[in-house]
Formats: sequence, C-alpha cells, structure tokens
Amino acid sequence: MSTPAAQNSEETPRFALAPVGYSSDRRARPLLAILPAFILAVALMLPPEARINISGQTLYSYRVAWLLLTQWVVMEVVSGGSGACGLSAALVVRAAGAEVVVLERDAVPAGSTALSAGLIPAGGSRWQAAEGIDDSAEALAGDILAKSKGAADPAGLHAATAASGPTLHWLSSAHGLPFELLDGFVYPGHRVRRMHGMPERSGASLIDRLRAAAEEAGAVIVTDAKVDTLFMAGDGAAGVGIARPDSEERVGCCALILASNGYGGNRAAVKAHIPELSNALWFGHDGNDGTALAFAKALGADLGDLAGHQGHGSVAHPHGILITWATMTEGGFQVDQSGRRFSDESEGYSEQAARELDCPRG
Repeated sequence: MSTPAAQNSEETPRFALAPVGYSSDRRARPLLAILPAFILAVALMLPPEARINISGQTLYSYRVAWLLLTQWVVMEVVSGGSGACGLSAALVVRAAGAEVVVLERDAVPAGSTALSAGLIPAGGSRWQAAEGIDDSAEALAGDILAKSKGAADPAGLHAATAASGPTLHWLSSAHGLPFELLDGFVYPGHRVRRMHGMPERSGASLIDRLRAAAEEAGAVIVTDAKVDTLFMAGDGAAGVGIARPDSEERVGCCALILASNGYGGNRAAVKAHIPELSNALWFGHDGNDGTALAFAKALGADLGDLAGHQGHGSVAHPHGILITWATMTEGGFQVDQSGRRFSDESEGYSEQAARELDCPRG
C-alpha cells in the first residue's frame, strides 16, 4: 500500500516488522559492511532470547544478525523532514550526543518554513528585554488562548510558550542564529511585539542557517529521500523505508521523529477535516501530504484538533505572492471585485481567509 499523495486520497502507509538497533558511527553503511565476522557468527549461534550490548544499546542477538545480513543503514535517531522542526530537532539530538540522520524528500531542505517569513513568537526573550518590552511566556499563552477562543490545548500551549524564549536563546548562543525582534507593528492577537526572525525576514534564510548549523553540529542530512514506509518492532518504530530517485533504502533507528508538517497539500484530507476550505487555494509546500498523519492513524494513535489550520487572507493570486499583513495593521483594507469592503481585517489574516471564501463577489 502506498502513502497518501497530494491532491489524491488518504491511504494507509506501508508497514513491516523489522529489528531495531544502531551504530554510534555516522558512517553507518561502511560500518555494517566491515564489522568483524565473529560478531555475526556469535549472534547467529546465540539463542533468540540472548542479549548483546553494542554501543550501550541492548539488542536481541537475532536483531543484530538481521541488521548485518540485510545491510541496513542504522542510526540512533531518524528525523523525517528538514523544515525548521526537523532541523531544530536534529540540533537537540546532537547536543545530547546522539547520532541523527535527517531525511528530506526534496533536493534541498526547504518545506513550508522556506515559504513563510520565518517569524517565531516568543514571550520574555532577551531581545524584548533589550527594548524594554515587558513580556512573559504566560502572557504569550494568554494571548494565544484568547485568539483561539479557548480552543488551544492547555498542556501543549504552556509547554510550547514556556520553551519559546529559551529555544531562541539557545539557537542564538549555541548556533549563532542572528535573531532580531520584528519592529514596526504588532501581529494580530499579540499585546506586544514578540515576533522574532532573521535579518532578511525570510523563512528561506532561517532554513539555510538551521541547515548549516545542523551540518556543523554533525547531523547527516540526506535529500531526495522520501519516507514512505515505517518499520515496527513491537510497539515502537524500528526504522523507515525511503524512496530515492534511483533506489529504495532502509534506515534503522532507536528513535524516530516525524517532522513532515501537515496535510494541506492533500485535497482529500482537507475536505475530510476542514470541509469549508476544500476549495481554497493551497499556498504551501506540496510535501504536506499527510504522510505522518497516515502513519499515526495506522498505529492507532490518539488524534485531535485536526481542523486546526492557519489561513492567509493576503495571498496575491495568481501571482503567488504573500503580502505582509502589516499592510492591514497599518491602515490598509481589502475590497471585493465590486470595490466594497467586506470585513474587519483587524481580526487577523487567518480569519480573513475564511471571510474571503465567504465573499459572494470574490
């Protein structure tokens, strides 16, 4: 069975049972090819219930034998996706001393992050303090809760907002990302200026810097590698199958991070979860095809808030240009084809997207 493709339907992804293991050497494939033969011999002679310790990881002997015989590439952690989430996760893994490979379906790391302005909200940051702005993670959480009309999950909300400032501080101090506090206007729903970004105000610039930092930290980034199969060992992920332009490969792991964003590029999934947006213009990366969601569903994971989304009410069509919402916050307004203003733009760009879809005059 194949994974879901953008514009088509949600299908169950492929699964298989496989062993789990890892090597702490980033050159995993050569390592597996040259491991001494006696390790394989010993593994094959031991009973299946026997255990062997390799690089601090306890493995069943038959799993070691399987890995050697099938020539798996094996890493401690695999991250599926090289947007801001996947690359940041890779930096955290490397900081913990573990080996990580980041698998990216495209020729270069990009994703939806590269299409955005690359701005990150954080409450209580040192950049805010330097400008005399009194803010906190709690205040940020309160604004998000109000903007979402109480729909945000409290636990997830407070975890994310509490980590927002420290995460930017760490990326700046440990990896040299030159964050700046956005000036000029306050984003809808925020009580103070708290959007942070690169000097270029570009998501592509943020991705470039995160990629460079990840590579400098020792993360392995493999492009043109679409994750299309999840291998399981018991209740846990044992590895992934990846499709490359000229081959199919398998990567074993002890931990798997699915950082492949959402399902906006999958029309069937959008229609199922957000029917009111089923005919909306898709302005995002086509890699958002719902693969990770399909994996989660097939695993029986708890799913929630699948209708959550961010709309954009300021995309110039058919030019494909995102017009900054600062235009509206500084006094701009939108009109329909007859020249009539049809809504209150101050609610925000996501709300405005829904108003535009409802506008009878287009």
